[in-house]
Parts: sequence; structure tokens; C-alpha cells
Amino acid sequence: MSPSIALLISIACILILLRLKVHPGAAVFAGSIALSLMVLPVLETPRLMLSTITSIQTIRLIGIIICALTLSKLMELRGMLVKLAHTLERVGPKMAMHVVPSVIGMVPMPGGALVSATALKDLVRRLDLSPAQSTYINFWFRHTWELAVPVYPAVIAASVVLSIPLSSVVAIMLPVIPLMAVFGGIVSYRILKEKTSEPGDSLSGRELADDLLRAAWPVVLLVAMVLAGLEAAFAFLIAGILVAVQQRASKSEVLQSLRYGLGLRVLFLLYSVMLYKAIVEQSGAAYGLFADMQSIGMPPSLILIFLPMLIGFATGLSMAFVGISFTLLLPFMMSGGEINGYALFLAYLGGGLGYMVSPLHLCLILSAEFFGARLSDVYKYMVPPMVGVVLVGLIAYILA
Repeated sequence: MSPSIALLISIACILILLRLKVHPGAAVFAGSIALSLMVLPVLETPRLMLSTITSIQTIRLIGIIICALTLSKLMELRGMLVKLAHTLERVGPKMAMHVVPSVIGMVPMPGGALVSATALKDLVRRLDLSPAQSTYINFWFRHTWELAVPVYPAVIAASVVLSIPLSSVVAIMLPVIPLMAVFGGIVSYRILKEKTSEPGDSLSGRELADDLLRAAWPVVLLVAMVLAGLEAAFAFLIAGILVAVQQRASKSEVLQSLRYGLGLRVLFLLYSVMLYKAIVEQSGAAYGLFADMQSIGMPPSLILIFLPMLIGFATGLSMAFVGISFTLLLPFMMSGGEINGYALFLAYLGGGLGYMVSPLHLCLILSAEFFGARLSDVYKYMVPPMVGVVLVGLIAYILA
């Protein structure tokens, strides 16, 4: 069978299983096995399964993710960011509507938008925002960091899948933070400009910066260490130890955080993603698909946008769109043995924004349910800034 056709069948298999509510790890694993059996000798499948679980790349990825999830859980248990929400209201309700979800969003947690939604409940009532408006502002600004900050597993996975330093991924993706803030802010400004609110207390810029740093210093330190070139596993370990000491975390909190980081479902998903990557590379399926797409004249820019967007939308998982689509897009992203930063930026935007609007995205579902909003109404606010961000990435890629 043609590797390209086998590859498309494996993707369809994964999407169908996800639609049937099969766990993502099991769905990707099944797609991996199906692809291997269609294009490789039978004995090659168990060999790749064993070599994947013992590879340095897989061990490194799992180690970093365990540290990242442990750190985020410890910060959540110590209430480092939620405690800040009430303090930030002093800058005024309108500003707090943006700052609170942004600060809480510095720490990855499943359904984390529900945490910021709870913190914004009184502000929403005072500003008389509609359910869709409340959901949009909370959800969008909760996710401004997710495509670039290295505490998020997908950013780490991109580094491993593409075999490039984590600092390179972070440096390439950092511009997406102001892009999302600006385009999202244009929409939220139009929502809030007609709303009246009481002025905030006197709070200087220095006081605001001190409060933000007090809550989010582990993330700031982590980003600095990664950008300085420190191995990500060591950076996470240092940050985690410092948080536990500075916050005087109890033994039970540390153990609870470790149990969270060692969750078998997440670890199995990571293994399945790396197995899929190994099988795609061994079969040459990605390069076959690349050649087929070129033969029909499809522009690389569209492939870079829509393939990750499709997988992100269909799965609602950032790890899935990175692990699946980036493996397939390697021929588009690599040039002369080096990463094409503009291609990575565009593909990550496509996948990230597809994942954000997915009806399977837990944060979106929980946030809309909390405020009582219909997703169709929320999409009216989300689509314009999404289009703006992707257009900037597309223009940058074409001009480069």
C-alpha cells in the first residue's frame, strides 16, 4: 500500500476513535499500529515499540512533562495565582477581566479556565457582560501564553518531535503572545468600552508588577533558564524545588503533585505520540505525502495551516496536533538540516488556534458551561482575532 494512503487511513482511524470517545493515548497508539502494519514488515512493529520506549528522546520528553505537571500542580495547590485575583481587582474591573485569566493561565492545568472563570464571577456581574462575552474574555486571555511558554507540554513536545532545543521553540513562538493579546484586546475593547465600572484603587505600575511577580515568579524564572540554554529537565527541577521551599509546601502537597505528574494516561499519550513519530519516520510516509501534495500543486503555506488546524480541532488536544501533524510536516519545516522558524510559527498557529476552538477543548466547554454561553455565540467573538493572528503568521511566512 502507498505510504501516503496508509498515513491518511491512520489519521482517519485516530479521528474516528476520538469521536467514539476513546482515550487519546489509546487512539494514537491504535493509529500507530495500524500504520505500521500497513507499510512495514510485521516484525518491525514490536521492534519500534521497544526502541521507542527506550529512546533518549522519549525518556527526555516524559521526564520533562512529569516535572512540568508536578510544578503546575504544586503552584495550583499553593494557590499562588488564584490568591492574586482579588488583589488585581484594585486596578479596576475592566483591566482585571484581562489580567486575572492571563496570570492564572501561566500555569497549565486541565480545565484551568474554570479557575479563572470562578475568580471573575463578581466582575462579570458588575460589568453586566453577556455569557458569550464573559466566556470569550476569560477563555482567550487564559490561553495567550499556551503556544510559547515552556511550562506547557505541547511546547516541550514540539522541541522533542522536531529535535531542536526548547529555547529555539520558545524564541520562535514568543511573538504569538503579543499578537494574541493585541488582536484579542481589540475585540474585548469593543465589548467593554460601553460598560461602566467603578474606578480601581490607586495601584502603581510597580505595585502591579510586584504582585504579578510574586504569583508567577516560577514561570518567569523557568522561561529565563530555558532561554539561557539550561536543559529543560534541570530548569523544571530547580523551579519545582524552589517553589516547594519558598511556599513551604507540606509533604502531602508534594506527594499529591508528584502523583499528578506521574499520571499514567498522560504518560501513555506521550509514548503513543513518540511511537507514531517513529513509525512515520521509518516508513517515509511524511515525505511521500509531501511529494503527493506537491504534485497536485497545493501551496505549502496552506498545508502548514490546515493540517495542524484539522488535528487540533478534531482532538481538542495540543499534544495531539503537535505530535501528529508536526511529524508529518517535517519536510516543510526543515531546510538544509535546520528548522524554518517561519514555517514552525505558521504551523503552530494553525494547530493552536484549531485546538482552541475545538468543541472537545475542556477549557472552552467548562468556561461556556460556567457562564451559560452557547458555543456558536462565543465563536462570533473568537473567529476575528484568530483570523488576524493567522494572517500575520501567513504574511511573515510568505515574505520570508
